[in-house]
Amino acid sequence: MTTPTPISLLLAWAVLVPTVAAQAPHRFTTSEFLSLERVSEPAISPDGSRIVYTVTVADLRANRRNQDLWLVDTAGTPRRITDDSLGGRGAKWSPDGQMIAFVNSRGGTPEVWLYDVKESRKRKLTSLSTGADGVIWSPTGTRLAFVSEVYPDCPDDACNARRGAEDEKKPSQARAYDQLMFRHWTAWEDGRRSHLFVIALAGGAPVDLIRGKDYDTPVPPFGGSADYAFSTDGQELAFTAKLGNDQAWTTNNDIFTVAVAGGEPVNVTASMKGADQTPAYSPDGRYLAFLSQERPGFESDRVRLMVRDRRTGAVHEIPKGYDRSIGEYLWTGAGFFAVAEDRQRHEIVHITPSGDVHHVLREPGLNPSQLSLGVQDGTAVLAFVSDGMADPGNVYRWLTDHVARPKPLTRMNAEKLAGLGLRPAEEIKWRGADGDSVYGLLVKPPQFQEGRKYPLVVLVHGGPQSAWLDQFHSRWNAQLFAAPGYVVFLPNPRGSTGFGQKFVDQISRDWGGRVYTDLMSGVDAVARLPFVDSTRMAAAGGSYGGYMMNWLEGHTTRFKTLIDHSGIYNLESMYGGTEELWFPEWEFGGPPWSSKADYMKWSPHRFAAQFKTPMLVIHGEQDYRIPYTEGLQTFTALRRQNVPARLLVFPDEGHWITRPQNQLRWYDEVHGCLGLYLGPTPTP
Repeated sequence: MTTPTPISLLLAWAVLVPTVAAQAPHRFTTSEFLSLERVSEPAISPDGSRIVYTVTVADLRANRRNQDLWLVDTAGTPRRITDDSLGGRGAKWSPDGQMIAFVNSRGGTPEVWLYDVKESRKRKLTSLSTGADGVIWSPTGTRLAFVSEVYPDCPDDACNARRGAEDEKKPSQARAYDQLMFRHWTAWEDGRRSHLFVIALAGGAPVDLIRGKDYDTPVPPFGGSADYAFSTDGQELAFTAKLGNDQAWTTNNDIFTVAVAGGEPVNVTASMKGADQTPAYSPDGRYLAFLSQERPGFESDRVRLMVRDRRTGAVHEIPKGYDRSIGEYLWTGAGFFAVAEDRQRHEIVHITPSGDVHHVLREPGLNPSQLSLGVQDGTAVLAFVSDGMADPGNVYRWLTDHVARPKPLTRMNAEKLAGLGLRPAEEIKWRGADGDSVYGLLVKPPQFQEGRKYPLVVLVHGGPQSAWLDQFHSRWNAQLFAAPGYVVFLPNPRGSTGFGQKFVDQISRDWGGRVYTDLMSGVDAVARLPFVDSTRMAAAGGSYGGYMMNWLEGHTTRFKTLIDHSGIYNLESMYGGTEELWFPEWEFGGPPWSSKADYMKWSPHRFAAQFKTPMLVIHGEQDYRIPYTEGLQTFTALRRQNVPARLLVFPDEGHWITRPQNQLRWYDEVHGCLGLYLGPTPTP
């Protein structure tokens, strides 16, 4: 076969992209992927007999995702309890189990609604121009709390509505700022703050408990209703907030308490300089638990479970020195159920009051998250969602007497999945840098047959302090990458979570060092497998994974093509355009003017002269974490040297591609790139 010239490669790419899907045999497609129903937010009734949960499904025609609430009992008979096109989410049971509070976006503005379970009736509780989100109940059942984005100094909703209308009508929409952080994730600061409100069950005017305060709760962009909680007697709320003018370069979130009757919030973690969040009161009301990171400025430090004695103010870690991060937790008596990440999956641990850790749910085929707690005849009952790389997820109920296994109460997407032949992930292990054991996951294509060889696609995760888990990823879905006939390799190299904090720490100030050795040693190990065609390999990654694609560009020619999504090209220019400055300052030892050597050592742009591998470069214009100019620089360096490349920019997306139609286009382009450079795959 004659090697095509760069120009002919580009023309072939442009012709191939819109036709690949039409010519391929029927396999798991992006449209089928988007049609799958995804379950989340299970909330179990106080008596453990029923679970309400959210079902999300893409509406391709409207280019959005719709959410509805479903209710299922122990017999496993689900029924839908919302009935409009936007439905509901974030459901919470009243303490007596008679009502469900939830958030409904009917009319375009989210508001709190109530559902009477016995009467099957709904009523609207809030009607705010600024909307309401993240509703929770007081333990007494007489009040609810929620958050709303308001102008901090506004005394009422009329003021907020007027100020919002005035801002929209300003003849100039220019923005002016005096402090960092002036934009975050996908949004520019507009003067509004997320404030904590309480409202009586009977209704009336909600009360802003932190009126006049120029800070947010929860801390954007990923905080939620787990970041505030009522005290056991319902007279106090604890919440997470971040104060000061150093928000761009510090991770110092704190836990505050405020009386429901009003008053000045009190910082109860002022002496702790890392990130504190997710408060929860003990059932007896004496203790306040929260999650905390010890090292200031390090967003991926080990997450510890801390307990504060409300009488003495003393704070201690429980369990002391546990070498995994606690992802979520629930009080159960004087102890806790918690979710921890361990070697590519989640597990449920029981932490006793004395600090012992019991691995109570740690088995193949289960990947639990999103815990909710009820009590049946004195025994704790947990509801959770479990998924896997070949399973989009179901709602489970588990009577925690450790006798019976958790029971799935839903069979989501069973008919759609039946004929697809999706293969579960397989664990793989190899020796990486320093002779250390490194793990990853392998997914074979549905049409896999022994005796045949398949091209290899390597996926590098972002973070970099995160991990590929055995889960059905909503964006980087291993099954969609495998569907055309590829073996997919998902390595968890240095920096990956779930393997101990030392393993996590070892990527900082070493972005292209041991992690690169781990990755390429893993590629060597997988390439030797009898069913892998080592002459046809590609790699793809987003965020840090995109950075690694640019690093690979300058350090190896082993891959036929690379796919860079939201990757960093120039570490120094990225510092000046990003918003969370604590991240590069921790990873490279400070700002560029004081740690220039580290920025230069690990910046892919220094090796641009060695760029030779064809690349698909993808970015969202609203990406403020890694500004889209990083993608432009990568594409410019490639094309200026006549390296085949394609630039795909989404004007309405940020760091993640989330809109259904954009996800369709994303996978069309990705599959087109892989098909062009990896060639035909074996057919069954």
